[in-house]
Amino acid sequence: MSKEKLKKVAYSIGKLLGFLGLAFLFYKLSTEYTLESFYTKAKAFQAYLPFFILLNFLSSIIGIYVWHLMLKKYAKRNFGYLVSYYYFAKTEIAKYLPGNLFHFVGRQAMASELGISQVAMAKVSLLFTLLLVAGTLIASTLFAFFVSSVAFQMKLLLGVVTIVVILGILFIYPIFSNHEKLLLSILFAFSIALQGVLLAWMIQLQLGEQNLSLFFEVAAIYILSWLIGFVTPGASGGLGVREGAFIALANFVQLSISQDIVLFSILFIRFINILVDLLLYFTTLFIQKRIV
Repeated sequence: MSKEKLKKVAYSIGKLLGFLGLAFLFYKLSTEYTLESFYTKAKAFQAYLPFFILLNFLSSIIGIYVWHLMLKKYAKRNFGYLVSYYYFAKTEIAKYLPGNLFHFVGRQAMASELGISQVAMAKVSLLFTLLLVAGTLIASTLFAFFVSSVAFQMKLLLGVVTIVVILGILFIYPIFSNHEKLLLSILFAFSIALQGVLLAWMIQLQLGEQNLSLFFEVAAIYILSWLIGFVTPGASGGLGVREGAFIALANFVQLSISQDIVLFSILFIRFINILVDLLLYFTTLFIQKRIV
């Protein structure tokens, strides 16, 4: 089978997984909520919404900074963070339509405007993905180590996989020093960790109690779910896949949280994710004249 056919198959499978994930999610949602009851619950969180958005926005800002540091290594001209922010935010929206990976296609098309060759931009996108995987593993492993219910063998396995991935990355992309690659991985870990913290905080608010072990467990599971959604080709921003993966993992580890809280939380955080991506995109309209 040719590479082109393989890409089409992978894209179709990703789209199908996203559709099935959404169908399953809305089916489960219909068993727990009516449209009115869901809206009423969401309205109760309006006081926290600015903080949720700020946390998500900070996560994105850090991720863009990592991309900016990568671009600077390959660019033939000097430019500031605002330029990287503009091109990243402008193309990020493409992960929803047509779907995952198309935000990378958009950045590839804009490579010449940044003074970067097509080959160099492809290298940046690949390294961005690899370091994002490494950062996700670092964050989820650290959170898992604070969860009392996770078996030591599982913690050890996560730790070993994380170390192997990091060591593998250290042997590629000699243009970056090992110190730089570790720094970029740590920045990504912090960026992704904020996503896990956001969902865990949201769930803790609904539970009305402080349980650190459960907090870290939710964060670790969501981060792994985020990664599954990210690497699924074709799925619109991981839509449906991420949520389905979280429900599956939560059921697998027998997370001690009621189904209605889980469903509301993953849908509400998805709303925040989309809202922040839209805000990032619309901010590019105001800085366009300073960039182009």
